Amino acid sequence: MVQHDQFKSLRKEVLEIKDRHPQLSLDNAFVAWFLRAFIVDEEGMAIEAIKGGWKDKGVDAIFIDHETQIVFVIQGKYHEPEKVNPERRPDVIALADTGRVLKLEDRKGFDALLVEAHPTVKVALERVREALHKRNYRLTLQFITTGKVSETHKEEACQRIEDWPNASFEVFGRQDLLRVMQDYIEGSSPPVPTIFLPIHGQELFNWYDESTRISRYVFTMLGQDLGKLYDDIGDRLFARNIRGYQGDTKVNQDINSTLEKEPKYFWYFNNGVTVICDEARQITEKDRRYLRVTNAQIINGQQTVRILASQGTSSATLIAKVIVVPRESEIGHTQYSYLVNQIVKATNWQNKISQSDLKSNDVEQVKLERDFRKIGYLYLRKKQSVSEAQRIFGDRYSYVVRKEEMAKCLGACLLDPYEVRKGKDRLFEDDIYPRIFNQSPTAAYLTFYWLGRTASKFSRGDIRRGYAKWLVLNYLWREIGQSLTQPLLRESFRYIAEREDKYEKELRPLYSAIEAIFRATMAFYRQNRKTKDGILDESTFFKYAGRHNQFLKYWNSAKNTRRGKVKKELSSFVQNLKIIER
Repeated sequence: MVQHDQFKSLRKEVLEIKDRHPQLSLDNAFVAWFLRAFIVDEEGMAIEAIKGGWKDKGVDAIFIDHETQIVFVIQGKYHEPEKVNPERRPDVIALADTGRVLKLEDRKGFDALLVEAHPTVKVALERVREALHKRNYRLTLQFITTGKVSETHKEEACQRIEDWPNASFEVFGRQDLLRVMQDYIEGSSPPVPTIFLPIHGQELFNWYDESTRISRYVFTMLGQDLGKLYDDIGDRLFARNIRGYQGDTKVNQDINSTLEKEPKYFWYFNNGVTVICDEARQITEKDRRYLRVTNAQIINGQQTVRILASQGTSSATLIAKVIVVPRESEIGHTQYSYLVNQIVKATNWQNKISQSDLKSNDVEQVKLERDFRKIGYLYLRKKQSVSEAQRIFGDRYSYVVRKEEMAKCLGACLLDPYEVRKGKDRLFEDDIYPRIFNQSPTAAYLTFYWLGRTASKFSRGDIRRGYAKWLVLNYLWREIGQSLTQPLLRESFRYIAEREDKYEKELRPLYSAIEAIFRATMAFYRQNRKTKDGILDESTFFKYAGRHNQFLKYWNSAKNTRRGKVKKELSSFVQNLKIIER
């Protein structure tokens, strides 16, 4: 059932790419999804890499990754039916033969390949050949299909290029793609290329647990080897970590100080790093031992690795723990994710973990981050500085939204506002979180955000209003929330909220209504602040459960003189949204 759902998710992703880029065939939209999920993480770059079409010479995509010095040549087959279709031998072998031609020093076979090729394919293949022969880049051939490839065909294709150094042939059948889809949904794609962890010294301890099928390796590494790993791979190493790099904190200052002043004691003072992966194998090359690791993720030790990278040549050593977690077993996909998340939680105990941290890699948070970036919003789902996020994703985003800020806006509108006053972590506890991050359309989340941001403007500089603002937002949503759930009005509101200077006239009725509601909350407080135990201050008063319902009774009573004005202003605001031209 889980696999069926994941294939439906894959199909949905492919169709959405097809809708955004109608010029692509379904096969090419499928290849574009694979590129985005497995290699580039940027849809524009994935689309640019597509070469499939008329006279494509059996090459659907070419991507030259200068960061990892790998050339990817891809052929894809997308099958709509639920039936898993077998792929034909000639299609699989043809890609391997293309790889051989690209690697040959003699150009005769290559020139023959270019005969009658489409001009754009010719140019791309020339660039591939240049990268392979003049820059010594690695060639990776990838045959991807929603069907299946027999082991015989796979082995034959691999054998055709096994004599060529720096080249590999990879097959991704349906089961492999569902694993890629799982990683994509959970925010850990594109995956880390296969890496080699140098073993320092002679000791390596290895255990295999029959009951869980989990393997464990523990050994010592040189700090400079780990630092170089980050320099080579970058932030992909930490995709499954629940936090980002914390910068110049006290803990990081201490790590840096030990590396500078007492590197020989670093092994004893530092907790080391924990890596999870799909596969690990010990190998020996040129008299040095390595652990060859596939799809690695550093889930504990990010701060240490980043500082080691900045130090460059530190002589310090530290403990490395590698955990190989099986994908297909009795554990299953859902349990795999659960187990990885529990390991992440358990190995990050030395720094306080908040409820907000634990939801950083939730699939809804990953989805929001991706979707927001498409429309110019940088969504911070992990605890990290804005500058760190901009370093990773770029500084082209017009707005920065933290997930805690989003949670407060959602909670104030959808729950009793006192839940928001209990602290941000309350909103990420398991009984509350799914009620606010409820898989709504991305545009709907932004409606709550902009309404909350607009209301907050009228509380700045007045601490009393700061305590009441979540109550104001709650009432505001009661009044116009139903209107703002309509797609056209929702989009119009976001459009003018993003351009508030230009649309001040259209927003003025909303501003007027919010100001009146704030004044009403203060009047409501003054009339109800007395208790048998004394007078409550604003901070305590607005922290009580059920105040939003009590306020509603006050609002509808004769004591409230602002009801008619607010109703008129909000009605005018909604009418303005209906005539906005975008």
